[in-house]
Amino acid sequence: IGTAIKFGRAAEAVVAEAATSMRKLNKDAAEALAPLALQACTDVTGFGLLGHASEMAAASDVSLEIEAEAVPLLGGVLPLVDGNKSGGLSSNRAHFASGVVALSPLAESRLDIFYDPQTSGGLLVAVPEALVAQATAALDSRGVFWARVGRATPRGEGLVTVR
Repeated sequence: IGTAIKFGRAAEAVVAEAATSMRKLNKDAAEALAPLALQACTDVTGFGLLGHASEMAAASDVSLEIEAEAVPLLGGVLPLVDGNKSGGLSSNRAHFASGVVALSPLAESRLDIFYDPQTSGGLLVAVPEALVAQATAALDSRGVFWARVGRATPRGEGLVTVR
């Protein structure tokens, strides 16, 4: 969306939703989750979802499985992907693709979105199953939007598998 905005190719409603999203800070989410003393969390920014997920998996000696359809997207982003690829997207794909396994029938445009650098993409948090109810209740109590997008598994073939 940022690239489309630069070149005047994004509808006003898409621009407004993106701007609203980018103005949200991760402070409420971080404060809600802090009492749980979680072991793995990163903000999704310049390396995109797959870059940050790859680094989290490598540092934790696990693999991550991401359910593509579970990852929330801003409205209007899918039609913009093909004509608005950033240089950062290409750099991220070149750097992280060797550790990412994309299972078909995953649309290439969705994979591009997951490599795309973000201005403020929220947090990617690993929550042990035993703490999921506490974590989601804490986020809900602060009015933080959240989505369960995958799970950690023992280290496998790749750092991240997108299903």
